[in-house]
This record gives sequence, C-alpha cells and structure tokens, in this order.
Amino acid sequence: MDKKILLSGAAALVLGASLYAAPASASALSLTIEGEGAVTATMDDNCSTTASDLDANTAITLSALNASAGHTATAADTSAHGLGASRNLTTACAGSASEDNPVWGVETSWEWSAAGTLANGLEVTIKDGNEVELGGAFGTITFADGVDSAVKAAMVNGDGDIDVTGNNIGGHTTGTGGTAGVGLLWQAPSVGGVDLYVSYSPNSANSGLDSSEYTDTIGFGAAFATDMLTVSAGFESAEGGACGTGTSGEIDGISGFAGMNLKELADAVLGGEACGDESLVALGMEMSAGEFTINAGYSEMDTDGADTTVMNVGLSTSLGAYDLALDYVDSELDYQFIDGVVDTQTVIGAELSTALGDGVDLVMTFSTSDYEVAGAASESKYRAEAKLDISY
Repeated sequence: MDKKILLSGAAALVLGASLYAAPASASALSLTIEGEGAVTATMDDNCSTTASDLDANTAITLSALNASAGHTATAADTSAHGLGASRNLTTACAGSASEDNPVWGVETSWEWSAAGTLANGLEVTIKDGNEVELGGAFGTITFADGVDSAVKAAMVNGDGDIDVTGNNIGGHTTGTGGTAGVGLLWQAPSVGGVDLYVSYSPNSANSGLDSSEYTDTIGFGAAFATDMLTVSAGFESAEGGACGTGTSGEIDGISGFAGMNLKELADAVLGGEACGDESLVALGMEMSAGEFTINAGYSEMDTDGADTTVMNVGLSTSLGAYDLALDYVDSELDYQFIDGVVDTQTVIGAELSTALGDGVDLVMTFSTSDYEVAGAASESKYRAEAKLDISY
C-alpha cells in the first residue's frame, strides 16, 4: 500500500494485441507498455571543501581496535596502515580541477505488463517477465525475484530516501537481507479498512541449499485506514551466518587502509556493514489536514553487525498547478565493534513539480545534508536538480 505522491501521470500505451492463457479460454490478457525518459541538470558541491586529518581521530580508531576488536595497535600498525596520515573526508577535485556545474544527464526506462481475468475468475498479471500476480477472493499473491517484503508493502509513509551528495545512510530499510531470491507476497482481502500482508522468501541465493546466507525469511505488515488517517506497521526477521569477529588477523588482513577516506576506514575498522541475524521493525502514518498531507515514519534495522535507525517527517500540498513536498530525515548508523560510536545524518529535502501536459512534467529538487562520521568529523553538502520527466 504505497501512498507516495505521484510526480507525473503515466499515460499507458495499450497495444492492439492479446495473449491467451489457453486456447479454450475466452479471457484475453491485455498487453501494456509504459516508459519514461528524463533529462536532468544537477548542481552540487561534489568536491571536498574541508580535509579531515586522521591524526586527530587516531584515538577513536585505536580505541576500537584495542577495546572491541581484541587487537593491540602498535606504532608499526599505525605506520603500516596509514592511520596517522592526512585523509580527505570525501573525494576532492583532482589536481587543479574545479567544479563545473551543472552536470547533464539522460535516463530512459520502460516496462511491460499483461493482465486479464480468466474464465474461472482468476485475475492474472505478468510484469516484465519476472513477476506474476494472482488475484481473487483470497486477495493477491505476487511471485517475483526479490519480491517486496510485507514491511515495504504495508508502509504508508515516504521512504525517506532523498538524493544527496557525499556520504549517505539513506532512507528507511524496507526489507532484511533475507528478502532475496524468488519469494512471494500475499495481500489478504481488505476488511474494515485493514490491509494485511505476509511475505516469504525461501532462499536468499535462490539455490535451494541450506548453505545460503538466509533461508525461510517471513515478514508481516498491516495498514489501517480511516477517512483522515492511515497507519502502518511491519516486522521481518532473518537468521544469517556469523559476522566477522574483528580479530587482529582480520584487521591486519584489510588491504588498502592507506588509501581509505575516513568513512571507509570507520566502516572497515569499526564494522559498518549489516550482517548475521537481522530484524526489522517499521512504523508509519499518513494523514490529511486541510490542503496538506503529512506523513511520518520510523524504522529500526537490528543486526549482528551495524544497526540502522531512521526517522522521517514529510509535508506535501498543491499550490495551484504546482505540487510541493518537504521532507526531513534523521538517520543513525551504530557500528558493530564499539558501543556508542555512531554515524549520524540529517537531510532536508524540497521538491516542486508541475505538469506541462501530455505526460511531461517539470520537477525541481533540492537537498541539504549534514553527515558526521563516527563522532569524529562532519560534512555539509547540497544538491539541486531540475528534471524534465516524460512518461508514456
């Protein structure tokens, strides 16, 4: 149940052709092709404006090695791994180069679907050759490679994933690592404004072997709608293999320390990746207040490795022929090997769009983000983009 604001209305091109499920069937599947093209002009501060000297942060990294990773860092380690050398927080412009905005971009995409109702009343939809949806009195069942989790299907708030420049924790986590391979998503028939979802992914590697990292992952989601308010909740759990222990051998075995920026070094030394057992909880709401629509959400991804927590609040409205959306996202990444050392990020995004007619929209977006790496150094970045979005 996705209630994101549509920036452009897609005008479907329905071909004058039909596919029949079986020769004896009197029900045809109508073939539909939809596509999108976009021309963008993007401006941002993609060059680093400040440098972070790791000499000032050596105590943090060595503390992690000593206290949490079971490794005693020596002067030789510092020299060999380049922990005392100066590093840029983000990639700087090389040599004498400087920014030359804007950057132009062109994107195109298309997808097809075939849908219809068979003589026995079964509704069938096939999408892009890798998704099959069956519908009837039982609700809908979707089979797909990398099917949406029940958490994502139930989510009514915006996902909080705003385009930024530089380091980025991202928006809400909408599925664990177990939601991979071919799986299914069942949406039960709506009863009294309540939508229920169940997702199941038998094998993340799609191999049928119990050596796969995740097997038998089940997720649950629910959304409840009233005239003005819709709320959602979802949960998914996946059992995976053991994470790295952070032993001295592992840390000494990491190559390329000397070339890492601070974020890469923090991830490598402190454990910045999700791994092992994972559990995801997500809550969301959307409500109408006069001319405004408000949405908010909270998600927490708890793993044996790094944990991620995201909170977002969004506001949208229409101003004449223009649609305006404002979003605020607050995120935190908690490292594996040392308690209390986290990355934090706040993002503010704005989007203004208007329809130019015949499936063509003009969309302008702006974001500003503040990212702090392991409590040691921070960066502030902006990103602005104008996009001509053509749908057919």
